[in-house]
Amino acid sequence: MTIPMLVMTSILLLATGVILLVATRLVRALRHTVELEQRVVRLQEGINLLTDTTETGFRQVATEIERLSTASAASSPFAKATADKRAAAPAATPARPTAVRLRAAARRGRTVKEIAVAERVSEGEVRLRLSLADAGASGRSRKTTESGRASLRA
Repeated sequence: MTIPMLVMTSILLLATGVILLVATRLVRALRHTVELEQRVVRLQEGINLLTDTTETGFRQVATEIERLSTASAASSPFAKATADKRAAAPAATPARPTAVRLRAAARRGRTVKEIAVAERVSEGEVRLRLSLADAGASGRSRKTTESGRASLRA
């Protein structure tokens, strides 16, 4: 009676080992899949940013060409008065950096599209700046907690 019990125990141990081996391989495969998915997301965000930036550049070039063509044709007094008003108007320079304004607008609940229109940048650039600001904030908070722990170690 001890031999069948020994056989059953060894079979159970072997089955447990096989299950553990399969589980570890599955976990590794899932980790690899998650890493690949994160890379694809980063690449997609980069492509979105490049596309938005290119579209913005083309729009600005078209606007500049239109402005130059109307400036050469602007010989009427009305066109000169309009140009004088534009030249007399002070350029609006924001007091705060762009990233700070974007984060503040996002905290107030504004959408990416609204922020992009207000800042006159592409939506992809807004998303990129917000994600960089969030990453920088999490890095700063991590450094702060690490430096706080370092003082406890001394």
